[in-house]
This record gives sequence, C-alpha cells and structure tokens, in this order.
Amino acid sequence: MFRSLPPPLFLLALTLPLATAVAQEPAPVPGTRAAAPSGFIAVCKKVLPSVVTVRTFVRVDAAAADAAAAGGKQPAGSQPVAGWVVDTSAERDYPGFRPHRSASGFFVSDDGDVLTTLGAIRAAGDRDADVVEIETIDGQRVLAEVVGVEPTLQLAVLRCAVFPSWTKPAMRPVTFGDSEALDVGSTVLAIADPAGPERFVAAGLLAAKPSRDCYQELMSSTYMQATIAVPPGAFGGPLVDERGDVVGILSPLGTGAAPDTGCAWALPSKIVAGLHTAIRAAGTTKSPWLGFSVMSRAEIATARGFQAFQAMKKPAHGILLENVFAPSPAAAAGLQPGDFLTHFAGVEIHQPVEFQKQLYLAGVGREIEVVVFRDGTTFAKKLVIEARPPEATPR
Repeated sequence: MFRSLPPPLFLLALTLPLATAVAQEPAPVPGTRAAAPSGFIAVCKKVLPSVVTVRTFVRVDAAAADAAAAGGKQPAGSQPVAGWVVDTSAERDYPGFRPHRSASGFFVSDDGDVLTTLGAIRAAGDRDADVVEIETIDGQRVLAEVVGVEPTLQLAVLRCAVFPSWTKPAMRPVTFGDSEALDVGSTVLAIADPAGPERFVAAGLLAAKPSRDCYQELMSSTYMQATIAVPPGAFGGPLVDERGDVVGILSPLGTGAAPDTGCAWALPSKIVAGLHTAIRAAGTTKSPWLGFSVMSRAEIATARGFQAFQAMKKPAHGILLENVFAPSPAAAAGLQPGDFLTHFAGVEIHQPVEFQKQLYLAGVGREIEVVVFRDGTTFAKKLVIEARPPEATPR
C-alpha cells in the first residue's frame, strides 16, 4: 500500500506565493504609476485597434510591365512549373503598380490622421510613393494621402482619403502619454502591425531618456531607448507605457545608421504630438532650419551644473542657443552661442518644443522675427527660414 505523502517543503514554498499573487494585485512601486488591472493584455486590447499597416506602391513603367507580362506566360506545350501560385491581389487592386515598402502606423485623430515612419512612403529621389494604403486591424484597406513629413526625424503624417468598401473603418486615435514622466527602468511595450498576418508586441524596459529636446546636432540625444528588439516592419508603431498611452513612435533613428545598442529607438511623445499638429497645419515637406541648436533651462542645469546655471545672465523666459551652424540664417544675422531666444514670430518661447512647433508652423521660405537676449540686452533680428542643407544633417 502506498501512502499519500505531503508535498515537499520546496513545492509549498513555490506554490504559496503564486496563490497569493493570483489573489492579490501587487502594490505599485512608489513613484511609478500602477499598470492596468489586466496587465499587458489590457494594454494590447486598448492599443491594437489604433494600430495599422502602411503599404506603398510605385508605378511600373508600361514597357517594363508589358515585357514582364509576356515573359510570365507559359510557352505552348510546356509543363507547368511546380510550386505555389503567387497571389496577384496587389496587381489586381492597383494595375500598373508594384509593391514598394511597408511599415506600421497608428491613428492620432478620429478623422483619419495616421503617424508612421517616412521610410515607408519614400521612393527613389526622395519623392513619395505613388500609392499609399492603410490597412486597419480588422482588415479594411483605405487609400491615404500624405499630409506632410519631417525628413530629419523620419516622421510622416498620412490622412485616410478613399474608402473602397464605402464604409469608414473605426479610426480610434491613441492617447498620448507623457514621455517625460517615465523613469529609466519603467516598463514599456512596442506594438505594431507589419505587413501580412503578423502582429508584433514586445515588452521591455526604458533604458535611456532623451538628453536633449533639440535634434539639430546629435540625433540620438533626442530619442528614447528601450530594451526591445524591433523588426523593420514594426517601425512606425507606438511605444506605450503600462496604461497603454503612447510615449513614443518606433523609429530607425534618422537614416537607419543607428548605434548598435541592442535597443529600440523611439521619438518621444513630447516631440511627436507637437509635430503632428504643426505638420498637419502647415503641410510641411522639408525640415525647416535656421542654423542653431537650443537647450532648455533644465538641460543647462543638468549639463553645466546648477550653480553655473544660477550664475548665468538670463531673461525671465527663453531657451539657450547652444550652437550656431555656419553658414546659416542664424550666423548671417549675427546670432551667437550663449544667446537666449525669448520670442519667435511674436510668440513667447519657454521650451524647445514650443520653438520647434512655431518653426514648423511658419515653414520654409517665410521671414520671421526673433527676439534674442544677450548679456542683459534684448534685440530683434529678422531671418528667413530655409530647408535644412545636407551638410547640416544631425549625426
């Protein structure tokens, strides 16, 4: 006869905490926000309906298309080639066009604005692809127009325009969170919808916060880093916090030549939300540029020390001109490193993000007036906004 023995002590030690964990919601870590009650599942249910696939197509030269069509026919009396028959739905939907690229994106307005990465929509010669298509999470396909782009940050704003199914899909915008409120070590999720049946969801930790709000000189200093490996098809998807609020957009970091840190890069929501508003209003297609990089007051205190910041002569509000590029509109106007920018086109400037927003709203080619503080003196200068030259592309 075998007797029923009590479970070993080490099994009890494993079982009891697990039972307790199921019965009780773990207390949030002090100084952080609690996760959604259902954890990652609830976050995915909240965010995925806002995530889309972005596909682009380019026009096929008529002669090349005819040659390809003739070459693709089976000669009379030949045996069929074994293998899968390739789906030609793209050719059927868009005759004369071929697939170009794809990426992810997400709705940012209930009337169909979508943010994505610029690389998905760019064709040869820095022109936009001929056809841009958005596929929603429920499989509906919509033709989109390019509202505007920010080439330096690889950001594009699309708008749903043609609904072939005659009904508009649910276009549920994401909720933007505060990228500044996150601490290093915070849990973040990358969510995306690459082309095809695949979905992408991955959790990681925030590895680094941006050290600069201005992206004029060192590109990586403006991005967040998260311990997540992201496939190219996920670029353009949202990076979200534990509540499912978007704190960044997954990015290949400019030209894609990112430092090999093993981390995902994301443009923070602090910049993305403001750029969306400005790009939509101005229809920007080039990076507006005056030729200087700026620092917030908090960044000055962090980089130079609080005592040095306190000792500086500075106006009641404004941001510091950290560097001036030559030649540039700023250099031609006599602006210098160490100046404070207090007003831009009549608007008070308190943070770099405010300056960036007004710069995009003004747009390339417009003459604006800036007010500058230098050594206790305030003066005004007029500058014409230019498109960023290749030699001034951030590192």
